[in-house]
Amino acid sequence: MAEGNNGGDFLRPNAAEQAKLRGKVEERARAKKAKSKVEAAERKRKRDTEKERIAAIEEELAANKAKREAAEEKTPFQKAAIAARQPANTSQCDEVCNAYLDADEMLGRSAFDDKDLVKKLCGDGTRVFNKERKMWGTTNHEALIHLMSSHRWTPYGIPEEWHARLRELAVERTEALHRKAEATNMVKREAATTVSHEEAARIAAERERGQRAAMLREWYTAPTAEEIGKVKALKLDDSTFLDNTQRLIELGPVVGTSFEGRVLRWIDIEVYGERCKYERDPRYWDEAFMATVEAEGRKKAVKALRALVNALPPA
Repeated sequence: MAEGNNGGDFLRPNAAEQAKLRGKVEERARAKKAKSKVEAAERKRKRDTEKERIAAIEEELAANKAKREAAEEKTPFQKAAIAARQPANTSQCDEVCNAYLDADEMLGRSAFDDKDLVKKLCGDGTRVFNKERKMWGTTNHEALIHLMSSHRWTPYGIPEEWHARLRELAVERTEALHRKAEATNMVKREAATTVSHEEAARIAAERERGQRAAMLREWYTAPTAEEIGKVKALKLDDSTFLDNTQRLIELGPVVGTSFEGRVLRWIDIEVYGERCKYERDPRYWDEAFMATVEAEGRKKAVKALRALVNALPPA
């Protein structure tokens, strides 16, 4: 191996390569802006399709709510008969989780030291505090997902083995609401009879951002307990910070790994690069010396990662 050749250089593009990548992105953006507005018939077809999807979503939500309300009206004997015909864990889990999500406020337990972070994650305008139970909570399902992802707050009254199902149901409700809002907004935007080239380009860019956000939600991979522990040890476990790392192309592919795993992969590559600097040095075989090199390399990588995130433009 040549002196100073880092095994992870191919994942860390230099300034020229980054400029080239930005150039390609800008070229694609210019190409999109140059396109003429979509034909009126195509726009009408899309509007009709979105209207049908909105109606289907509303019908599905209404049907699910009606089912839950009907279930609540049944006698204990009827409920027991239904439970006997269905897998007990699944039906009971969904019933409890849906009841929690339907409540006026979704409360949870958290440590006093984490109150500032929990209050922030509860969301402005959706944050609630139950004085009687002395618990923070939220009225928003998307905020509930952020609270559970922080691992500093746990939903009250939901067994730990049902947390994954509760999160899954909250994600379904949030995505359904997002789809409805996005479809409604698109119908309203495209309802105008005339659209300028600038407005068409803005709408296309906005739609692309929405599609990218939807793809990221589909690609999401939950972190392992080991990954959570390592990121926490590096003091990089802030949920907003981890969200922002997804905007860094320097960290490599997004698909197939959690936010925490992607950060740890990049840091490991940086540490490996520091080790490679001593390949021709006799001290390379000194375990104590190389342990110090790795520790310093990890500190340097964490500092560099924070600088990259801080340099990002506002989302």
